[in-house]
Amino acid sequence: MSTGNGSALLDPRAARQALQAARGQEKVHLLLSAPDPEALVQSIPPHELYLAVLEVGPEDAAEVVALASPEQFRHFVDLGAWPRRDEGPDPRAVLRWLHLAREGGGNADRARGRYLAKLALLDAEMRSLVLRKAMRVHDLQEETEPAVADPGRTFHTPEGRYLVEFLPEGGEFGTLKQLLDDLYAEDVLGTTRLLESLRWEVPTELEETARRWRDGRLRDLGFPDLDEALAFYARPARPPTSSSSSPSTSPSPSTSPSPSTPTSTSLTARNEPPPSLLESALSRLDSAARDRAEEGLVYALNAALVASGVSMDEPEEVRAALGDARATLALGLETLSGGDADRAAAALAKRPSREIFQAGLAEPYRLQSRARRIAQSARLPQAQNVTLLDPPLAQVVEALQRKRPAWPDPSAPGRRRALATSAEVAEADRLLDEAESVVALLRALGLSPVELGPRAEAAGIAPTALRASDALRALALQRLRGEAELQLQEQAGPAPEGFAGALDEVLRAARAEPAGADPSRAAPRLRDQVLQSFEAS
Repeated sequence: MSTGNGSALLDPRAARQALQAARGQEKVHLLLSAPDPEALVQSIPPHELYLAVLEVGPEDAAEVVALASPEQFRHFVDLGAWPRRDEGPDPRAVLRWLHLAREGGGNADRARGRYLAKLALLDAEMRSLVLRKAMRVHDLQEETEPAVADPGRTFHTPEGRYLVEFLPEGGEFGTLKQLLDDLYAEDVLGTTRLLESLRWEVPTELEETARRWRDGRLRDLGFPDLDEALAFYARPARPPTSSSSSPSTSPSPSTSPSPSTPTSTSLTARNEPPPSLLESALSRLDSAARDRAEEGLVYALNAALVASGVSMDEPEEVRAALGDARATLALGLETLSGGDADRAAAALAKRPSREIFQAGLAEPYRLQSRARRIAQSARLPQAQNVTLLDPPLAQVVEALQRKRPAWPDPSAPGRRRALATSAEVAEADRLLDEAESVVALLRALGLSPVELGPRAEAAGIAPTALRASDALRALALQRLRGEAELQLQEQAGPAPEGFAGALDEVLRAARAEPAGADPSRAAPRLRDQVLQSFEAS
């Protein structure tokens, strides 16, 4: 990636756009090749810089970590060293970040000064927690010859009062010893007091205080608390309506539309192309309105991170959560604007981000209710979760009935993501219509789940192993052979002569119930699946 003479990177907005466009190690190269790398790195908002480092991999971005300001580095620790909301900080993760900050800067005096400033800005409670979980402090005035598990993992403090025993589970010995050396080099008396406090301070109190400091900083950076974050996922009180604003009354239009500045969370959403309506709407706002809109979008994306409970040091989890939230916002904007970019711009300018987000959940929640009803009707009595539906209907119903309705990603088998467009909503409705038709077809043929349940059990077939196509195949074979009993455990082999005709007769015999789903909608796919089952065997 060419940066020319680097002059473009002197502008913070241009630098953020360039960082968002870069991929992998390009991000590191872009930052380090600037005329003043330290100034550029420290001009990036803390959360954007963290996401960039996370995407590259902290070990591969150690120089960037070393150049970060103390405030940026503390944000790295606030996110990367607290694995889950119900857990305390991970001392090993804190040590890892400290090691990167120290080693990534080299041995120059300026680099050491940057590292010590980072170490000093960490909360005292965090430093105590890291040391307390990594070492045991023996007071030599009380224990002249303390018993230690491994004399090779000990440290005599400079004033001679304490013997520090590094615990095997606490981390790498060299890193821990270096941390103590650094603390003593900076403040002998303060570090001595710190070691003494480790002998009597209560860990739970330290952790609670550290959590309060951390949560307060995250709120200041636009991370809502858990209750507020979960409120984003509340069902809308009423169906969302399109904005009444006309294109001529869209607020704060820019005189010359320009590409929008990327939001901080867009850095990790590279697997999903940016929703064109969202980007187009942002480009129609003037600078002040666009900044306000982007701030609201970032708040919504951060709320999704908090509500989903993802581990903030796992890039794939973060990327997936942000991609889903961005998709929901895009669907909400399309719902409110009817797909019109000017009305979408009006919605961004006038409506709270939570309202846009919830508008994007209205249709998925409706689909969720449908999917749950279908799943209930398509399940054998002895089955708990699995339905009789064949792929892809089984995957669609399973994904949509989740707590957070999802959509099978056509580009990544097995992956689930949020619905992003009204076209996907329409396709989901179509597939649910087909799933209802499958149940109606089985019922019309005397193969309803209630009727199939005892037969499957008698045949020794697990409720997770039987599919609608299996039952339909067995019925067609029974009719073809004139057998009295339905053989659900049919042996593998080629289709017998005349089977296709028998199958077509069975499908034509299925009649729709009054006010019920039309069985004929399910016939084409099921017919293909039954015939292909012979080819596969």
